[in-house]
Amino acid sequence: MIVNSSPVVSLVTPAFNLASYLGQATDSVLAQDYPNIDYLVIDDGSTDDTPMVLERYAGQVRTYRHQNMGQAQTLNQGWNAATGRYLAYLSADDILEPNCISAMVQALEADEGVVCAYPNSDLIDSYGTVIKRAVCAPFDLERTVVDQECRIGPGAVFRRSAFLEVGGWNPTYKLAPDRDFWIRLSSKGRFHFDERPLAKYRLHTGATSYREVSDAATKEYLDVLDAFFASERARDLLPRKDEAYAKAHIVRARNAFRSGAFAAGLRHYRTAQQLHPPLRGLSLKAALVRTVVSKPVRMAASRFRWIGSRKA
Repeated sequence: MIVNSSPVVSLVTPAFNLASYLGQATDSVLAQDYPNIDYLVIDDGSTDDTPMVLERYAGQVRTYRHQNMGQAQTLNQGWNAATGRYLAYLSADDILEPNCISAMVQALEADEGVVCAYPNSDLIDSYGTVIKRAVCAPFDLERTVVDQECRIGPGAVFRRSAFLEVGGWNPTYKLAPDRDFWIRLSSKGRFHFDERPLAKYRLHTGATSYREVSDAATKEYLDVLDAFFASERARDLLPRKDEAYAKAHIVRARNAFRSGAFAAGLRHYRTAQQLHPPLRGLSLKAALVRTVVSKPVRMAASRFRWIGSRKA
């Protein structure tokens, strides 16, 4: 445990219609062994029992309620009002281990060149059962941009000074505001990855990563790339620009198939092939089907086999 002179960590939980999980998330923050956490839970216009859940924590947690604004804008509101040296957030359906925040602060305090520290996470289901262990990985800008991998989970703590320089989450993004933010934040320093699973990331039918999304919404994956490749930092990755956009279209294809939008999915898949010909392999078609587990994709499998036979 760190002594009481430790710097304040301002931690925000945006809560929208996740009353069944909010208590577990809040309890995990209150159980932290780090003594200086300024914890704010913002009810983003919930229509479920969220207000009743928060009543149980009166006097223990600061709470605020506003009309629905979305996760990004809600987080920005909390962080902009924060005064702590460090900022953090925890989704209302995730959980932190008791030593998570203290471990992240120790890493940040030990090295001024580290702008963000985050732990490994276990993936859990709606009941809290571990589905897969240690699902996160060290931050790598090239993998994040080109391979569309954002493997930073719950428990990330970052410097408020860096947040003020790069700005918060883009409120126009619904699917990739975190990826866009981590890319921008990485321009201010290194990321420290703690290999210990000190957090739990919950996957359930109400989670953004699980829900079917519109094809129009997935365009933001391209928007994130547009913003990055317009920056000076993109110079070293310009040779892989087409590959990055191709893989973004693969992500869009997966989302389209998950939603049953087969025509859009095939369009994105063909665009990816044109941008980066190595993606034409049959193994990729199989990967697309395996990655998306909803019923519409199992129906789409036959269409992929038809594409392969037609080209043969």
